[in-house]
Amino acid sequence: MQISERFARFIARTDFDSLPEPVIAQAKERILDTVGAAVAGEANWELKDEFLKACTHLGAGDCRIWGSSALTFPAARAAAIHSTYAHAAELDDGHKNAGCHAGAVVVPTALTLGRELGASGKEILAAVAIGYEVVYRIVAHMTPWQIEKGFHPSGNCDTFGAMAVAGKLLKLTETQLAAGLGFAGLFAAGLMEATVSGQRSKCVQVGNAAFNGIAAAYYAREGMDGTTSIFEGKTGFFRAQAQPVDPEVVCRGLGQEYLIGDTYNKLYPTCRHAQPAIEGVLDLAEAHGFGWEDVVEVWVGTHQVAYDLTGKIYKPENTSEAKFSIPYGAALALHEHSVGICHLTEEYRKNPEILGLAALVKVEVDPEVQAVYPKKRGAKVAVTLKSGQRFEAELYDLKGSPKKPVGWKELAVKFRGNLTGVYRKEDIGRLEDMIARLATLSSVDEMMGILYG
Repeated sequence: MQISERFARFIARTDFDSLPEPVIAQAKERILDTVGAAVAGEANWELKDEFLKACTHLGAGDCRIWGSSALTFPAARAAAIHSTYAHAAELDDGHKNAGCHAGAVVVPTALTLGRELGASGKEILAAVAIGYEVVYRIVAHMTPWQIEKGFHPSGNCDTFGAMAVAGKLLKLTETQLAAGLGFAGLFAAGLMEATVSGQRSKCVQVGNAAFNGIAAAYYAREGMDGTTSIFEGKTGFFRAQAQPVDPEVVCRGLGQEYLIGDTYNKLYPTCRHAQPAIEGVLDLAEAHGFGWEDVVEVWVGTHQVAYDLTGKIYKPENTSEAKFSIPYGAALALHEHSVGICHLTEEYRKNPEILGLAALVKVEVDPEVQAVYPKKRGAKVAVTLKSGQRFEAELYDLKGSPKKPVGWKELAVKFRGNLTGVYRKEDIGRLEDMIARLATLSSVDEMMGILYG
């Protein structure tokens, strides 16, 4: 049996009642965190208006979108818009070591299409858990080769997650699901070059994964033939974007062991590769009580991928460059004692004190940090003071990572912060409550109604 067929059987035969309680709890947390990230993205992405204008030329429908209820699109396009928002602020969750943001696509696809199809809260929770499982089992066996070959894991692998979610909600048969996964592999796209130029539009390729995954499910529903050898075939997904992968390893424990717990939560609106440096500076400043005026140098030793993506920008010209800058993030940590959405604005990017601190940050590839990548993704941080004192830290497991998890309480604080100023306080509370008791809801109409605005 091929991987696509094994996944199809898992998707078809898994429902809410078969899921372990911890998986259900984690699925709720993923929904809470991703909705918050999407609202922050919709409110703060500087290309939103241009993006929506372009989308109006790509089809009309009766599905509204979050934050702009006057506009309507086909459900697949609406899901793509919501997924784009979820990745836009760099606040979306990710796999612990594979550089893939499953939630940005899985959650908006489940909520948007679930609302369109009249799915219950239990059905949506099951679809979310299934979507994460499919994405993580694929991407975990493609690291680090996928990125090294230039492919963007989220834009590519999330397409399978969107298809799994859509296929489950559409109640496809096992044969149709296998075909849909084949189509998803043919449609998967996204390149790491988007982190080099055009960074402000990088999130669009992640949103595109939602659209393509839903399209794949509908093609399969109508009986079209899918490429069922999409994963392990001689010219299939694994060989094209990584290396040959043992199907038994990919599917080991499928349906008994769930990988959604391999998710990390982002507490700062930046690329994950920049966050060890940020957290290291914050921890050292808190532990030793020095101020930004005391600092003469910040040294960051990281791995090659982090250096290439986030180690070279010292004067970010826009919010996207700010999200991909270790020097700027470390400078904010020193100057502001925090790094939030507000710190990506021009007011902070042009602040001479912050830019002066960024100039003091030296980023290098450290052989020891590189040696443990990608199984561990972190950094060494050293802060030298005018007094000659030097304080050091080494971080691999950040706050919010599987080894340092944060729970519902901490995620709810982040959620409220992302929604404050966008929705009324009472609506924020209602949304949080409905997500918490999602398993009791017969539909998500009320919840989505709030998000439409």
